[in-house]
Amino acid sequence: MKGWLVSGILFYCIFFNSFKEPEDCTYVFDLPSRDEAFLNQVYFCKPDSGDYYYYSVITTSVCNDENCKLAILKVIWDLAGNYTKFETLPGKPLTKNDHIPFTITDYDKLHSTLQNATSILGDKTKDELLEKDSLKYSEKIDGFTGATSKEIKEAVVDGALYSTYTLWHLVNGDVRKEIRKYTQSTYDEQMEAQLLSSANPRTVLFGLKNLDESSYPQKFTQLVQILQRSNPLVNFYITKRLTPEIFQNPENRAAIQNVWESLDKNTQSILSKLLEKPTGGG
Repeated sequence: MKGWLVSGILFYCIFFNSFKEPEDCTYVFDLPSRDEAFLNQVYFCKPDSGDYYYYSVITTSVCNDENCKLAILKVIWDLAGNYTKFETLPGKPLTKNDHIPFTITDYDKLHSTLQNATSILGDKTKDELLEKDSLKYSEKIDGFTGATSKEIKEAVVDGALYSTYTLWHLVNGDVRKEIRKYTQSTYDEQMEAQLLSSANPRTVLFGLKNLDESSYPQKFTQLVQILQRSNPLVNFYITKRLTPEIFQNPENRAAIQNVWESLDKNTQSILSKLLEKPTGGG
């Protein structure tokens, strides 16, 4: 069993390290670590083929004493500053209590948590992570230990409370705002196309907010493709900005009818009113 676990972890680390160090990246800003002891450089990458992205090799402490190992890993964000994935570095696995290396399940859990930009971790301070009535002093770590708050336990890697909390805040904190600012300063057609074709609804919304609404008639075919993914928030944003004039074009009306069954009820309700408008000049 132990041999299987070691092999599994080794496979996982190799898989996550398949990402090659890029040559076409530009330094854009620094991301401070939890205690600001490290300044982690963030790069914007424009590969000849494939999507644009941002990345940083993050080094950070995760607790207030020297008993916790530093967390070191590579993090990738998309053009909207939304977390995409992380990759461990050779010989630098993440660890839990007592310096136990993460398992494959632990890495999967961390990835899932980092993907959740609205995690409960964003609403909690570090002092709120442990149940106050369970705190007790430990000579081993020269500090206090306790049970993880029940509402937080489901959101973190078991045995890696502070690592999960720290990494979530680094990955989903101010870095998102800085990435979006840089994307907007270098915005081009490829960025727009990449944002609007994203599988992440929050990324699509960022792209739509950078889209000139006067171009909606010319981009209607693309907008219909987005509507067909049937994300309620994205569809609501689009449909509230469509005008009756767009549906004076018979091809546009037909395009909506072709995807009608895949649309949510709210989107159908809004579009029904627009489609009821006369197609002529009256």
